[in-house]
Amino acid sequence: AHVEAGITGSTLVNEMRRRGYTIGHEPDSIEFSTLGGWIATKASGMKRNKYGNIEDVVKDVRFVGSDGILWQGKEGNRSGFARESRGIDLCSLAIGSEGCFGVITSATIRIWPLPEIIEYDSAIFPNFEYGVRFARDVSRLGQSMPASVRLLDNEHFRLGRALQKKSSGLERLTENVLKIAVKAAYSFAQDSAVCATITYEGKRDEVQQQKKLVKKLVSLHGGILTGSKTGRSGYELTFVIAYLRDFAMTYNFLGESFETFVPWSKLEVVAACVKQRIREEHKNRLLPGLPFIGCRVTQLYHEGACLYFYLCINVENVRNPSAVFSEIEHAARHEILKKGGSLSHHHGIGKVRAEFNSKMDSVPFRTALYSLKESLDPGNLFGARNGAFAVSSVDSIS
Repeated sequence: AHVEAGITGSTLVNEMRRRGYTIGHEPDSIEFSTLGGWIATKASGMKRNKYGNIEDVVKDVRFVGSDGILWQGKEGNRSGFARESRGIDLCSLAIGSEGCFGVITSATIRIWPLPEIIEYDSAIFPNFEYGVRFARDVSRLGQSMPASVRLLDNEHFRLGRALQKKSSGLERLTENVLKIAVKAAYSFAQDSAVCATITYEGKRDEVQQQKKLVKKLVSLHGGILTGSKTGRSGYELTFVIAYLRDFAMTYNFLGESFETFVPWSKLEVVAACVKQRIREEHKNRLLPGLPFIGCRVTQLYHEGACLYFYLCINVENVRNPSAVFSEIEHAARHEILKKGGSLSHHHGIGKVRAEFNSKMDSVPFRTALYSLKESLDPGNLFGARNGAFAVSSVDSIS
């Protein structure tokens, strides 16, 4: 489908659904973010396991540079090619460009027929270690992975349960029976148990096969399936968190998320060390209360996974709270890099993480990027100053 880049995710989803298709790409920000924004930031969605990241979805782009419209192919139309080997691809310039080369105006994207069924499930595990082992084995399923598998740590799990609406009647009775059964059969402590939310999407026989495979892995790693209600509410909690963040600000709490890609061999260490570093930074600044710091394992890969952190602190009577929050987040980012995580998995660099760029890339590579920028936009018309072109990054090479 050839789509204008300014369309919001929610509108695009509705338009495709009306035509009998899905785009598959479903980031947390889908309600307000745009197709062009996904491309410019090299975004990833919650159903990456099935549909891929934005670089897998986008097949062609057009964007306006300072000298006019950039396109490839005969008359700018090569949407029929699944793949083409013809030198450097225009998509490679647009994806992750963060507004520094031009304005993305449209893209040709992959679409899929609407799935026959969408089902949810969930599982709880004794602790984060057991949950990570389960997630790693799920990543080895390859094409048989469910569309989304997200592991919530204990902090996230308890937050999600606290936000669940109260059940009534038969629902509450069923839940209480399940709780008793779980406590009798498994030694899950409330302060260590973790939860995996699972989303199945596709043809009916495909989903049934995936559910059989997942059920075996849950049992193998000491877990128990806990049903679709928890699975669906856990999946949808992702869309609510931004609203919770804004609501919390009215009560003097600042919160935000940050993420990284971590190899499987280092994932538990990174999660533990980042949490500890944040607690230390918070304590050293004599800030009120205790910080909320939770993480979840989201997009799964053969090599590792995306580790997604949420940080929330009480800033009542704290001077310059935004600066304080930024200092703590930067300390967490230093810890991530030191312990083997990436600078970003899908949030991009922008200006917040730009200062780390000088430590990540070689001088010849950054010089090549600046030369490319000078060639495409000699007058710096698109002076977004994000990523490699942020002030701190440019100064470090001058």
